[in-house]
Amino acid sequence: MKRGALWLVLLLVLSVFAGGCFGKKTPEDVVGDLGSTLEKMQGYKSNAVLTLQTGSTPQVYDVQVWYEKPTNYRVALTSKQRGITQIILRNDEGVFVLTPHLNKSFRFQSGWPENNGPLYLYETLARSVIEDNERRMEMDNKQYVFEVKANYSGNRSLTKQKIWMTEDFKPTKAEIMDSNMNTLVEINFTDFVFNPEFDKDAFDKDRNMTTGAVTTIPAMAANGQQPTPPDGQFGVIEPTYLPNGVKQAGIEAVKRQGERVVVLEYSGAYNYKLIESRPNAATVSYEQGMPLDLGFTIGVLTQDSGNQRLLTWELDGVEFTLTGDLPEEEMVEVAKSTFGVGGK
Repeated sequence: MKRGALWLVLLLVLSVFAGGCFGKKTPEDVVGDLGSTLEKMQGYKSNAVLTLQTGSTPQVYDVQVWYEKPTNYRVALTSKQRGITQIILRNDEGVFVLTPHLNKSFRFQSGWPENNGPLYLYETLARSVIEDNERRMEMDNKQYVFEVKANYSGNRSLTKQKIWMTEDFKPTKAEIMDSNMNTLVEINFTDFVFNPEFDKDAFDKDRNMTTGAVTTIPAMAANGQQPTPPDGQFGVIEPTYLPNGVKQAGIEAVKRQGERVVVLEYSGAYNYKLIESRPNAATVSYEQGMPLDLGFTIGVLTQDSGNQRLLTWELDGVEFTLTGDLPEEEMVEVAKSTFGVGGK
């Protein structure tokens, strides 16, 4: 009996030891499980707060993402400063950037988000972890914390990111940093649900133009009346950023199809034009392009067969079109420098 009892004790000790050695997952095990989660999920809904520290004043957004496998997306970005919602929508008809309060939409054929996935998409965060063979991982308060490379189009100063996920791989937080480890972008997830149910028209353009407009009606004027919609008149808005070796070559106001258009020309190391207008057309279509997050709004970036690019965005009713041989990063900087600038 004593010998049998001894063997039983040894067996229990070995079991505990083995559990301690082999029950703990290696970083490779964790990444494999994350990849399996990403592959098996049929969709998700998330809510988050996005803070951008890339300008003189932090920009804060509420971000709502709906994804239904394989290709339906709805991303609603609501600026806390401007009180305006824009929606990136992808369905069987194409990719749209909707600005409901202006009844304005851009439609184009695009590989978004595969070609340029923003960090508030779960797939972007998960793939950043999976694809970085030099990743670092640790546990913090029962959460996985990954430190990986950052590679976001339009902002090469973002080089590192930290991503927090629960043990069942739901994201809770992400930070993107520069080479000095200063946090420039932060996203805090307030809610995340795998495999939710969606209404049949959840990704329908007309529905999203209507429901989005409800949440983006301009604030009441001081006298209680709705503010007057902007007319075709506006002051010239000059971007405050000039790339090195570039000078302003001229400003001209012209009429195009009965609308007032202002053209600002720049020349030097790069040659480009900035066109400003208040167009009446509700929908503009492009054969190709992709949404581009400018911080204060969503732009549409297209490129021809050469080195010419075209970036279009809307700000307070004025539509901007930047076209020329600028690199993407420089285009983004020029666009960002129009925010908060009064018309002359």
